Amino acid sequence: MRKRIVLVTGASSGIGREIARLLARRGDFPVLAARRAEPLQKLTEELGTGAAFPCDVTDENAVQALVDEVKRTWGRIDVLINNAGYGAFGGFLEIPMSEYEGMMQTNYLGAVRMTRAVIPHMLEAGGGRIVNIASVAGLTGSPNLAAYTASKFALVGFSESLDLQYAPVIRVGVLCPGPVSTPFFRGEDPSRFFPAPIAKRLLDPETVARHAIGLIDRPRVLVVPRLFAPALAFRALFPRIYRKIAKKMYDHHFQRQKAKDPVGNSSSTAIEK
Repeated sequence: MRKRIVLVTGASSGIGREIARLLARRGDFPVLAARRAEPLQKLTEELGTGAAFPCDVTDENAVQALVDEVKRTWGRIDVLINNAGYGAFGGFLEIPMSEYEGMMQTNYLGAVRMTRAVIPHMLEAGGGRIVNIASVAGLTGSPNLAAYTASKFALVGFSESLDLQYAPVIRVGVLCPGPVSTPFFRGEDPSRFFPAPIAKRLLDPETVARHAIGLIDRPRVLVVPRLFAPALAFRALFPRIYRKIAKKMYDHHFQRQKAKDPVGNSSSTAIEK
């Protein structure tokens, strides 16, 4: 089996970094992209394989230049993994409008730009695989995560639409993990909007990375951990009851946090997953 050329965005830390490590262990050739050049270079040195390209997915010209360079150098792109993204905690009016625009530009439109640049090459080559890293927040509303949630809903819908359009030539999978142990969920939420019981059960980035790579061979909408699946199924079957329960849980948690911190804060932290 030939070595696959796998382009990974947001590869300098978190989930993206673990995806790169697992790809290298599998014998694939990871082409790593992120805004920060230094961590990418260190990662390729650690792996002993792959290539690093600084790239901002909000810059269409930079995205096209990256894809063209990869095609020119290696002749093909077998797999694209859109992982670049960031989020912000905070109430709807507390998060500045620039963050709403920024999250949509990075989390959703960044994947769209990269996909538009890659798909023509995949069609020319006769096929390919795309994996988009979304979130369980892309499947159900999340209070105090409105901007992030909206960007992930968009990414899930985009992924499903593309898979319907291009299958079986190009298959598109989307991973919807719960909270992952990254700076976003570990400690950079001074408002403490995220419920403590969930915060104690953060997913390990390597676990999420394994699921992401699994979607290359078996594309679909995948929710991890599986304990979220029954709640989402209940939401689909009984949306009004689900909303009442979710609202009651949120109000209870919010009132407890409000009592502890009457002032409250918001947190806006740019992270690559």
